[in-house]
Amino acid sequence: MFLPLHLVSLLYLAKLEDIVAARNYSWGSAVLAFLYRELCNASKKGKAAIGGALQLVQIWAWSRIIPLCPGLGAPRVHMGPHQIDNNRVLPGAPYGAIWNCEHTFTRTVRTTVRVIRDILDEMQYDQFIWQPYDMESNVIMAYAGNFNPQLWRSICPLIFYAIVEMHHPERVLRQFGMMQNIPDQPDTRDMSLHKITHSNRTGTDWVLQHISLHH
Repeated sequence: MFLPLHLVSLLYLAKLEDIVAARNYSWGSAVLAFLYRELCNASKKGKAAIGGALQLVQIWAWSRIIPLCPGLGAPRVHMGPHQIDNNRVLPGAPYGAIWNCEHTFTRTVRTTVRVIRDILDEMQYDQFIWQPYDMESNVIMAYAGNFNPQLWRSICPLIFYAIVEMHHPERVLRQFGMMQNIPDQPDTRDMSLHKITHSNRTGTDWVLQHISLHH
């Protein structure tokens, strides 16, 4: 939800007036909707900037694309929950914090976009990790209470005000340890939703605008 040049829209302030109620919003799906739209816009000819939570893209790439993954030292933060006393437990750092450590690039690249594009074009089958998360590891088990694998496989809209991007896990079933079939053709509704923007829509109630998507 960050714009290029690290700008943040004032649009979000209204959602933070009640800080207790704010935790009930689906911030994660909103962040993904905005990021997906920015990734699409950045692929267009003439675009030189991109917004959104690009740390997620970097962590996604490092976790899966072996030629781009740096070597890792010991994490700088404690990954599991913090026991304060018998009644209070603070949550641990987010999973992405495992990358908050010393990096080494002796077996990977850290160079120009052109070289990285060549590496991606020439990748071999065994250089991509479909299931990067070891579900039995201590790091993952520390977050087990926050996991809902059924949600991971939900085909649903990700909504952020005007932005609606469909979540299509059925097109990447291998990352859930499942066999991939041939996906159906994209829904034409997805394309029409993709064209909706904030432009010239000041004052629009996006909850009512997208009410048909809530099911």
